Amino acid sequence: MAKHWSDDHALIDAISGNLYAALPLLPKRLVHVDELTRQFGMPFSHIQILCMLSDKELTIGEISASLGIAKPNITPLLDAMNERGLLERCRNAADRRIVNVRLLPDGVVIAQQLKESMAAQVQAWPRGFSHSDLKRLNNALAYLIEFSTQLADSERR
Repeated sequence: MAKHWSDDHALIDAISGNLYAALPLLPKRLVHVDELTRQFGMPFSHIQILCMLSDKELTIGEISASLGIAKPNITPLLDAMNERGLLERCRNAADRRIVNVRLLPDGVVIAQQLKESMAAQVQAWPRGFSHSDLKRLNNALAYLIEFSTQLADSERR
């Protein structure tokens, strides 16, 4: 019988160790979250929602699952963002029971400004990294997104 990855305790320990080490670094080293929240005058949860909705509509359940926040706790976040004119809720055309969330024009503008601000943060990184280092980081981040998406999809099934 073939060995399943979950039987590889060394791999599990290595991954969990890397996740543990990366957790405090991501919001301080790669992206200065505190700078973004100050610049855009909104909590990080609002920034996360803007990023998630920048190129698609999502259901409240999808937002809830992605952020790991219960649906009832997502409602006040969406209400506050709706009051700022950043997003709206709309009924799904195929199934009226489903509520989709999408960005309004002001939300699209801020989402684009967030991308630009993050590009400026990356541009400000120290110059000691090689082009190859940055390509490796980009590929790792792309794979992290792909893996996280697959993980979320499997949890929804």
